[in-house]
Formats: sequence, C-alpha cells, structure tokens
Amino acid sequence: MKDLKIVASHPVQYHAPFFKALNDSGLDIEVGYYHAGTAGRKGYDPDFGRDIQWDIDLLTGYPYRIFLNKTGVYSKSEQIRILIPMIKWALQNRSPLLLMGWFVEIVWLIWFLAILLRVPVLLLCEMTPGSYAAVPKPMWRVALLRWLVRHTDAGLFIGTQSRKVLIALGLAEERLFPTPYSVDNERFASAAESLKPQRARLCREYGLNEDLPTFLFCGKLIPKKHPLELLEAYHSAGLRGKAQLVFVGDGVLRARLEARVRELGLAHVRFLGFLNQSQMPLAYVLGHVLCLFSDPTETWGLVVNEAMACGRPVLVSDSVGCVPDLVDETNGWVVPASDQDALVRTLRLAYEERHTWDEKGRRSLEKISRHTYSAMADGVLAALHSLDSAFSNRRRT
Repeated sequence: MKDLKIVASHPVQYHAPFFKALNDSGLDIEVGYYHAGTAGRKGYDPDFGRDIQWDIDLLTGYPYRIFLNKTGVYSKSEQIRILIPMIKWALQNRSPLLLMGWFVEIVWLIWFLAILLRVPVLLLCEMTPGSYAAVPKPMWRVALLRWLVRHTDAGLFIGTQSRKVLIALGLAEERLFPTPYSVDNERFASAAESLKPQRARLCREYGLNEDLPTFLFCGKLIPKKHPLELLEAYHSAGLRGKAQLVFVGDGVLRARLEARVRELGLAHVRFLGFLNQSQMPLAYVLGHVLCLFSDPTETWGLVVNEAMACGRPVLVSDSVGCVPDLVDETNGWVVPASDQDALVRTLRLAYEERHTWDEKGRRSLEKISRHTYSAMADGVLAALHSLDSAFSNRRRT
C-alpha cells in the first residue's frame, strides 16, 4: 500500500519538483498520469502555436506511471481506452488519493468511487472564484461537484483565492491545508545572479538598449493574458523613448502585436520568442519589471513567482490569482482588471518610481521565500496526518 497516489493530467514543469519533494520527504508515492504530454519529447502546444520540448527533466525523482503514452485530448473514446487500468490503479489497496484538480470526466468517476469505497481523498485546488465563474456549468454539474467536495477528506489550497473556492463548494475549514504554489526558487535565483553581471552583453545580443528601463511580458501570447492591451498601454503612457517593452513567448497574437508595433513605429519593443525552462532566468535579467495583465481565468500566474525569485518587482491585474498572496505596494503595483486607463496610469507610475525597483525586488525575494516545494509538501503531510488522526478517533469511538 502506497502512502499516497497522485492523479495528474500530464507531466508539468511546475508539478514535477513538487512530486519529487513529496518523495524526498519520505512518503511512498506514485503519480498516475492520464497522458504523457511533452515530457522527454517534442509536442505541439496550441497556445504557443508551435512544437515545444521542455529542456528540464519532468520524470526523474519520483515513481510514476503513464496510462496514455501520447499527448491526450481527453476525448470520450480516449478515456474509455484507459478507464479500467486507471481506475484499478487508483483504487487498489485503498491508498490515499491526491487529485490534482478535476480536469476530466474519468477523474470525477475515480473521485466518486473513492468516496463510496471510503478511500481517503485529498484535493488540490488551483481555481479562483473568478475562474470558476468564468465557465458556465449546468446545475447538475454544480450539484455533483459540491457533493464531491463536501465528501473530500482534505482540501489543499495553493493560495487565498483557491481557499475561497473550496469553502464556497462546502469543504469544512478544519479540512483545509495550505500548499503555497511554488517554482524552483533556488534555480531561478542562482541563475539570475550569475547572469546579472552579463546584462549589458546580453542586451546587445538580443537587440536591447541596456540603459533603458525595461518592462517585461512572459507567457503565451493569447487573449486571456492581454498582451495587446499591455502594448497599447505602453504606447499611451508615453514611454516609447523612455523605456523598452520585451515580449518573451509565442502564440496566436504575435503577428498582430508585431504589426501594431510597426504601425506605431515603436523602436524599443522586442519579441524574443519562446524561451525554454532553463532559459527563463535570462528573461528576468533582461527585464526589470514583470507585467501580467491577465483576465480572471489566470488562476495563479507562476511567472510572478519566477520574476520574484529573480528579485524583480511585478505589475499585475487584480484578477490574477496570486495577487492576495504575493503582490502589494511593497514589491509592485496592482491594476484593476479590464481597466485600460488604469494600466496606462500604473505603467507611467511604475516608470516614475524606477528608483524603487531595487528595493521592491528585495521585497519580492522576501515574499517568495515562503513559497517553496518543501512548504507544499508540508501541507500534504499535514493533511495526511489529519487523516490518521480522524481514523484513530473513529476507531476509538
């Protein structure tokens, strides 16, 4: 019997170190992946609009199995193909289950059966009230989800907003445990420190002006992240000759962004394209302030963690999930979502306050130090301990 089985969609660069931390904590775990994704091979990412292959190992350091040995699309026929082996693996030996969200129907079925069979269930929630409300749902689905959550043994929340969702869905507060969403802070910090002395050379290499304050966008160039709005705000704020704007990433909006840059004649806007995981610290060395103006479907925004781990201030919309936990006036600026005029004013204010950027960056480092994979593992261990205590109490009575 395993101490914990983890049901996940596919290998993700942000989850793999969390699973390794759980394994290193002494837990006997096994991760069951619905599909293989792009771990160790090239695959097409529709949001990036290109083939990608992560250059960090996503499968070393913890036991795992993969039920669909290709990139999945979550079709009904696909789920039927792996239904029996995945359910059998999940429920045999009655090991506690950690569900990494409720991403597909087969997970709902495993969840339901586990409750009926009294298999302990832990649920990690990444959702925010805004992202939950953004997707219309039939009443039966809402009712079923509430029933499943209420009968879940422990809820793991990545931050303030996901905690609100679990409470709203009916999970008792005494069954909630923090697992603060994290990136590999040490990897980002050490890489950034080694690159910062080379920033002048790197700016020349990437066609940037080393003397200009630099605003940075990192992520997929897709509508929910509003890169076009950021570009327009940069122009409207009158920063064209005073600061530069760098886009790192790729996606469906890149052509429109590049066309708009040409139309406006913006000489200090650059597109660096897709950078792989090992290259990402470079982005936060080239850019001084990370900007993330996403809509409410941005459940967290891990690029904010990355930038903060590199000692950078951040400028974010208030609908980004991580804001209540990571961003305030001491380490950045928060902009009302969907308020273009506010974004223009805040970009201009951030530029005028550039003398505070170093201090805000130091505060970012302090804040992000509490968001580590070991802290996430501690939340899981506390939840498992609560299950042991609950079982002991039931046995005594």
